[in-house]
Amino acid sequence: MSLSCTGPIPRVDAPPSWPSQSQRPWRIPSVTTGEPVHLYLSLLKTVLTNGVHEDLAEPVANERGQRDNVGCDPEDSRCTLAWDGWARLTALQPIAEGLLDRRVPGDWAEVGVFRGGISLFLQGILTARGEARSRKLWLVDSFQGMGSAAHVACKEKGRGGRGNPCRADEYWVRRFPLFRRNSAEAVQQRFLRHGLLGPGVRLLPGFVNDTLAPPCNPIRALSLLRIDVDVFAATLDALAHLYPRLTPGGVVLFDDWKLPLARRAAEEYRRSNGITAEIRFLPGTVDAQAYWVKP
Repeated sequence: MSLSCTGPIPRVDAPPSWPSQSQRPWRIPSVTTGEPVHLYLSLLKTVLTNGVHEDLAEPVANERGQRDNVGCDPEDSRCTLAWDGWARLTALQPIAEGLLDRRVPGDWAEVGVFRGGISLFLQGILTARGEARSRKLWLVDSFQGMGSAAHVACKEKGRGGRGNPCRADEYWVRRFPLFRRNSAEAVQQRFLRHGLLGPGVRLLPGFVNDTLAPPCNPIRALSLLRIDVDVFAATLDALAHLYPRLTPGGVVLFDDWKLPLARRAAEEYRRSNGITAEIRFLPGTVDAQAYWVKP
């Protein structure tokens, strides 16, 4: 069956154990001095995590049964765009900036975009560091939730039996309808409103195995690959299609190391490809976010 390659959409002119925001032990620090780049990125983190208008935020019950504002209307100005909060953005920042400091060649990509908060921060780093013209930021997401296409393909590879990861993927998809309440156009508009929609921002709507499979995959070389798709099949597909395009010295980062399905996919890919690079954890993420550097 031939694939229908979906190109980037046109550019517009002009877990269960996580604590709620009120219970998190960290607070957004005050920033009064520093280099302009540092000040800008600190302000951007504050905006993306709802630190500016948090007094207006009205917590709601989301699909995980928690009381926080992650499950709110994404078009509400009181809603946080970055699921993980200030602490995780801060942990991600030195990884991303370190790639620029070391001049590791390649674009950046996020697979699993949700509302675009992390992607906005990554583009903010590229812009503040003067790299937005020389590096693209690829945003890969179905924008339809986790879907079922990948799980059907997963079963066809003989993984659909009882206790196998594809079967567990199906439960995960049904359990979290929150991810269907989004669109590529909405994410694009958020980039526009934050002043970060440059020509290097490329959205690739569609399921991973369709968007990134040859000959559709437009991504040539990466220095940062961030994977946040929660489930086994899509994690394995993202690695299969993009890890070979990660340049030596580049970083592959997993938001979902805390989730058994996503971690199992990464571990299986490492075994089958003889990858022995040390697995490291982002500080302050309680071993939830892991990465390794490609030799």
